[in-house]
Amino acid sequence: MLSLRFALQTLKKDFRHYALFIFANAFLLMVNAMFFAIRNNHSIATSEYGKIIKAVMVLGLVLSLLVGAVFIFYANSFVSGRRQRQIGTLSMLGMSRFQGAMVVAWQSLGLWLITTVIGLMASFGALFIAFPVLNQLAGDQDYRVSFDWNTVVTVGLIYAALFFLMALIEWFKIGRTSLIDLTKSDQKVAKEPKAKAFLGIMGFVILIAGYWLALTTKPSLNALVSFIWAVGLVIVGTYLVMIVGIGWLLKRLRKNQKYYYQDKHFVPVSGLLFRVKNNGAGLATVALLFTTIVVALTAAISMQQVTSKFGQYLPYDTTITSPQSLTKDQLNQIQQSAQKHNLTLSASHELEATNAILVKVSGGGRISLFTGTGDVMSAPVFRAMTTESLKKWQGQSVSLASDEVGIYATHQQQVPAKLQIGGQTYKVKTIDQFTAPDSTAPSGPSYDYLVVNQQSQLNAFLKDVQAPATNDSGFQVEISDMPDAVTHIYAYDVKGTKKNEIAFSKDLSEIFQQAGGQVTDRADAVQSIETVFGSLVFVGVLTAVVLTFTTVLIVYYKQVAEGLVDRQNFNKMQRIGLSLAETKQMINRQIRLLFGLPLVLLILNAAFAFPILKTVFKTLGLFDPTMFIPVMVTMTVIVILIYLVIYWLTSKRYQQIVNQSKAGR
Repeated sequence: MLSLRFALQTLKKDFRHYALFIFANAFLLMVNAMFFAIRNNHSIATSEYGKIIKAVMVLGLVLSLLVGAVFIFYANSFVSGRRQRQIGTLSMLGMSRFQGAMVVAWQSLGLWLITTVIGLMASFGALFIAFPVLNQLAGDQDYRVSFDWNTVVTVGLIYAALFFLMALIEWFKIGRTSLIDLTKSDQKVAKEPKAKAFLGIMGFVILIAGYWLALTTKPSLNALVSFIWAVGLVIVGTYLVMIVGIGWLLKRLRKNQKYYYQDKHFVPVSGLLFRVKNNGAGLATVALLFTTIVVALTAAISMQQVTSKFGQYLPYDTTITSPQSLTKDQLNQIQQSAQKHNLTLSASHELEATNAILVKVSGGGRISLFTGTGDVMSAPVFRAMTTESLKKWQGQSVSLASDEVGIYATHQQQVPAKLQIGGQTYKVKTIDQFTAPDSTAPSGPSYDYLVVNQQSQLNAFLKDVQAPATNDSGFQVEISDMPDAVTHIYAYDVKGTKKNEIAFSKDLSEIFQQAGGQVTDRADAVQSIETVFGSLVFVGVLTAVVLTFTTVLIVYYKQVAEGLVDRQNFNKMQRIGLSLAETKQMINRQIRLLFGLPLVLLILNAAFAFPILKTVFKTLGLFDPTMFIPVMVTMTVIVILIYLVIYWLTSKRYQQIVNQSKAGR
């Protein structure tokens, strides 16, 4: 088995060359195995929110697998050149191409085996760190660590398939490449890219179009679609700018002889020009990966911060909403269920009001149903009630003249000066004190609670909002689709344990579900929100770690590959008179230029990601400027600092490689 013996010898001899490749892929395999293990975990699957957590983990798993699959081929492109050169040399000494292909097969099998064993062992250990974090983020859950054989087999087979595809590509190259070219596989000379002015200009245009869309999109039902379009345009524009546009721009600079033929510009511009064809995609990927890290962390942490305060914006612990008033028997069932769960209930707060309706108020005070896909979050949500209902709800009412209506507005929104109800105009009196039955979270919609004197006015209000005005797009809602009835709200404060309160709310849901009622419990709502968004934060942070790790390795591989090429180039330039000080100066300028391009795009992308993220969060009712803006700025600064540290570390490695030529002379 000559091929097996040679494969083992080369792996042992060049293990240092393969070590980073093994370590990187083992880390990504570890993360994928963690996602699989959490998804397959029995204690999570059988829990109340198991389906939600599993769905969130699948989202992280898909992204992690995509990153791992792309990276394994990217990293292999750096180690395959050395392997192909060895195969080419042995083939010239008599080894057949088939034997060379078998060497690649045995090497790939060995690399897969080492990577899989290390990755799975690391994953098992990492789960004991990950589960306490997940339990804490998901609302103090008690999920237990497990690592099943299904996870081991699935992850092992996925990476076996990736390594097999990698070997197939190697076999194809060995079969199609001449022996002379194989011996020079790791010594490829970069070629100057062809000038493509149209594609270069289009790259800048597409990128600007993506930024413009991010700035002009307003909160609406179409905001998510606009977000996807903006992301797509920015991705395409970034790649075109870095692959084609930068090359076209550098050629324009080279034609400027006063600029180009200066010692501080000549080498950096010419060096980057000859590399931009091969490295443009890598530079664009680095910029986009870091932008994705900023967006992922900002979205995950902001959602968790906003939703963590959701409970304090609910006025009562337990609220029951019913289309009919509750009977005496139903009220007794509520008390009996509370006693069953060792809970003490406060006196019931009862409110009869209209369903929450999204309303459009014209300049003259005319009210109509808000329709279409406009700025949804700017439209107030109305609930209307009589003064008698208000007094029953909070023990006191408000005094209104015959030509007045009262409005209490959440979020300190300005109320209209007048309203037209049933064709009659009323002056609006601002109500200062009111216990809102709905959530008053700053990230949610604004509510206008309308108070009228007579039931006839309430009926007129319902009639007005059942006849919606036609919006600008011509879309109109049918009257039969409108909420046209009142609702009865019963609210209680509860004393007891959180666990018993949640069980109490489950009992009430079963009691009132058939009658069309709905139960909202503070403890249950907070726990469900913490579970959903806590798991999203877990996935977001873990994904950000994967993306950061991958980006660091991409930059490192690029610096090593470029250092090996530049070592020979700078050595030749020193032989014809370039001083050591000038060499270091040119190296620093070239590295700064190479790292500066992704940094500029990172800052631009992050800056323009802010308005589109803000729009999406407003549409989803999750935007809180007191949290979102500091988180976005902090994450951007942290990612920039990480990028600068990567620049410093990898530039040191680049300089070490380049300086090896001088040390060896």
